[in-house]
Amino acid sequence: MSFHVRFKMMTAKAATAAMATLLLASQAPGFAGSVSAATAEQVTEASTGEDVLSVVNSDVPEGAKISSKQASDNILKLFPLLQKATITSANFDSPNSFPPPDYKAWEIGFGIREGNSSMGFSATVHAGTGEVLSVHLPSELLDKQRAEADRQVTEAEAEKLAEAFLYEAIPDLEKDAFLAISESYPYAVQQSLFGRTEYQYRYQLKHEGLLSEAETAYVNVDDQGRITGYSRGTIESDYPSSNPELSAEQAKKKFDEQFDVELAYISPDGFSSRKGQKYYLGYLPKSSGNGLDANTLNPINPMTGEEITSDSEQQDKPLKGSVAAFVPNTGQKLNASQAESLIKKNFDIPKGYQLDHSQLIKGYYASPNSQVWSLSWSNRNASASYMFMRDISAQVDAVTGQIYSFNVYQRIMPGTTEVEATEETSSKSVTKAEAEKLAVNTAIALAPDAAKQFRLSTVIEMDGARTFLFKRYMNGILVKDDSLQVQVAKDGSITEYYARVTATPEQLPTDAKPAISYEDAKATYLKEIQLILAYSRYGGYGMTNGEAVPMGIKLAYVPTRSENSIYGLYEVLDANTGEWRSMYGDLNSSSKTQPTDIAGHVAETALTSMIEHGVFIADEQGRILPDRVITKGDWFNYLARAINPSMDMYYGGDSDDKPFADITSDSPYYPAVRTLLDQRWLGGSDPEKNLNPQEEMTREELAVLLVRILRYEKLAGFYTLPSDLPNIADAGAVTNKGAVSLSLKLGLLPSIEGRFMPARKVTVAEAAQVLERLAKLQGKTDTFMSGNRLY
Repeated sequence: MSFHVRFKMMTAKAATAAMATLLLASQAPGFAGSVSAATAEQVTEASTGEDVLSVVNSDVPEGAKISSKQASDNILKLFPLLQKATITSANFDSPNSFPPPDYKAWEIGFGIREGNSSMGFSATVHAGTGEVLSVHLPSELLDKQRAEADRQVTEAEAEKLAEAFLYEAIPDLEKDAFLAISESYPYAVQQSLFGRTEYQYRYQLKHEGLLSEAETAYVNVDDQGRITGYSRGTIESDYPSSNPELSAEQAKKKFDEQFDVELAYISPDGFSSRKGQKYYLGYLPKSSGNGLDANTLNPINPMTGEEITSDSEQQDKPLKGSVAAFVPNTGQKLNASQAESLIKKNFDIPKGYQLDHSQLIKGYYASPNSQVWSLSWSNRNASASYMFMRDISAQVDAVTGQIYSFNVYQRIMPGTTEVEATEETSSKSVTKAEAEKLAVNTAIALAPDAAKQFRLSTVIEMDGARTFLFKRYMNGILVKDDSLQVQVAKDGSITEYYARVTATPEQLPTDAKPAISYEDAKATYLKEIQLILAYSRYGGYGMTNGEAVPMGIKLAYVPTRSENSIYGLYEVLDANTGEWRSMYGDLNSSSKTQPTDIAGHVAETALTSMIEHGVFIADEQGRILPDRVITKGDWFNYLARAINPSMDMYYGGDSDDKPFADITSDSPYYPAVRTLLDQRWLGGSDPEKNLNPQEEMTREELAVLLVRILRYEKLAGFYTLPSDLPNIADAGAVTNKGAVSLSLKLGLLPSIEGRFMPARKVTVAEAAQVLERLAKLQGKTDTFMSGNRLY
């Protein structure tokens, strides 16, 4: 799992601090997130029937302080709706993740049966304190109990319900012993137009009056005021004293002395893989954005908890190697066998491992605009369980031959002993200098212009491996998020290689001279930054080599621009405008653009709603162009974004995928078409059929598409006569009378002065009004958008 994904599981501050230090905002495959795990202490009982007593009981196993019966009672007390489900299992263990946390928990399984189908889910309770740690109610259960009342709670009302729930869920929680996390948090989730409205509130809890990065809570509240989900992050380790040995004044003085900034090319959509996005110039913290140990005032590595030393920070060391530079392939596109040969030429594939998967796919974060061979090797004859043995994966550009990643995953079952050394595991141990030389040579040999564009920035020392991190520079300026990573095991083998080299000269600003000087930028940062005393969390994750980094807590002075946040410095200073911008891009940046051309428009309310939900995206001039005629492709994009506002950023596909003759994976309409096909809102795909996304949309064509969304195609077939369109003067001009009739009856496409006008073209404003009306039908028809289920 990548850094990008894993850090979402951690607290935002730890993620941003580590990203700022290591320039791994997008991915760093060497650091694995949660994986399925089990231990020898597992105690499980399961039920196949209705007899709950055979599942939960009053026995308290060794290592626990509560029974499974107490755990289930605590869950049902908080979520009485779960009484509608059946308890199916009770499992006492470390929570199902690797590395396991420092506490044990009860995992209570629930099931819902309807006819011959069933589904299962689980909730977690701390086995020591009895505190409920996680519950997420499935839509199948929520939909059945959904009230028919039209009134919905407001966001402000939902927030009050969430805060009240915190006091109920966390025993002995003192008044104001938590802080709501700001909406400026970069991972804030945007509400979609379609689907159940659900608000998520995030809280940082306090320990002895200080914000604690290890104590978090997330509460989901739906539009009916029901708590639909809850999760709680906690830690068993003892907290250090809340009294620092050194003062805040001393900390600020030390921080100011060490703090520095550097100019960088930054993508405005750091989470996105959009093709051709432009970069801007900004100043970001160079290396001193980490918290300071409150007792020593030395910077803390948020990954290991150790003090950051000059030995680990390489100060942008130029690359000098003894190998030939990378030369891209200039011949035909590589096949799978040629891609495998490139991997074997540059990395060791242990004896017994066979290539068992190869697929040509569209690249993602490391190669968003490329065709990539995805390869994997495994050894199914290994002595241990296959799922807990090492396997190997790699990605190779099918055109240039550039290797984007190589990973040896060590999936060793917790509680078991690693397989003894074989031919593939040497007893030798390389020095740091030898490991660095190997890492540098690997970077030069595999990445384009690595010796000119990359510098060694950081070395992460672990017991089993060293990870070397490289930053990319163009025109002498840092390219944020472009990076190389090489992990060298203690025996000298490379267990991981990762390259993200995405920025091109065409994407960079033509003028590399910023309007704001370095001195002014640094002064602005220091003026804005304050240090707050808080508990900083570190560790708590696993490496791909099977090594676990333990979790811990330190008392620290944390740099921030807000006294109500311990997220660290996750904003950068625009080098030309002087504005603060999100360091990692903004999932909702498009929806926050203020339109310039909708004020006073008859459809202003609907247009505003579409912008707020991310359905419409303003152009570079901030225009929506409400009276522009839309195409079928425009409608597909609007409809898909109504389901998933972040569709444009994340939706990928296979390079050779061709759902329609005129829709390939490179089409600007591909993500939307794939989304709608998944929803069965476009019928089935047909590679020999044209979808004609460039054609302008008429009202009658829109009516047909609306009926398909509503699953009323067959019903529409019963309406074929002009009399089925009463009071419509131009009924004879309508071909699809059933679709038009139903669209009229449901109020989706009202008549215009007594006529339907089937050939009239649909504008952006009219599309906004139709989508708004369609959203109001959610849950009011038999087949469209019941709760969060998309049909």
